[in-house]
Amino acid sequence: MQSYKKEFAEFLIRAKALQFGEFTLKSGRSSPYFFNSSKFNTGPLIKELGQYYASAIKENIPDCSLIFGPAYKGIPLCVSAATALSSTLNKNIGYFFNRKEEKTHGDQGIIVGQLPLPQDSVVMVDDVITDGLTKIESVGLIRELCKVEFNGILVALDRMEKNSQGHDAIAQFVDKTGVSVWSIITIREVCDYLKNREINGTVVLGDATFLKIERYLEEHSVRTR
Repeated sequence: MQSYKKEFAEFLIRAKALQFGEFTLKSGRSSPYFFNSSKFNTGPLIKELGQYYASAIKENIPDCSLIFGPAYKGIPLCVSAATALSSTLNKNIGYFFNRKEEKTHGDQGIIVGQLPLPQDSVVMVDDVITDGLTKIESVGLIRELCKVEFNGILVALDRMEKNSQGHDAIAQFVDKTGVSVWSIITIREVCDYLKNREINGTVVLGDATFLKIERYLEEHSVRTR
């Protein structure tokens, strides 16, 4: 496993963005883990998060020149990722995002930030893909307004789960849009790395919890790796 993935797994625990226990998801499904990206809510945390996005973008879409964040969660992500990637590659990486509602005065329109050009390599960043509908809408919006294509989408965590219809949301998204999807890390990578490992002197993922997640993924996962 790449070093940035290992560091990211530990970062998720330190930031309390990934928790283990018993959680009821929006779908009503009972899960032994919960990922909450709203925990990245301070300057140091969002700065560090951007560095992991930058590492994954550099690995998977190395020619990226512009990063898009769908409103609202994607807005701080695209800013942080563009800042970190600019520093990593020592070149200017732009960012842009959409408004939920079009502004009709001042800085008019629905797009904010650096407008993409035909030669740009554009990457969308977000936290997860649940049903993929919001990201499908975002791809359509940018295609229509900016006449450019996305070179990829990067999410923080791939939960590797079926959606509420029992399908692989990522596979359906790729089929519908033709845009590839990557993640900083998958839930299986997180669990394999964290199993019985001490983080700040505490084992956060022991054998019993690891087994619960394995059983959960056996029932709800769409991919083994």
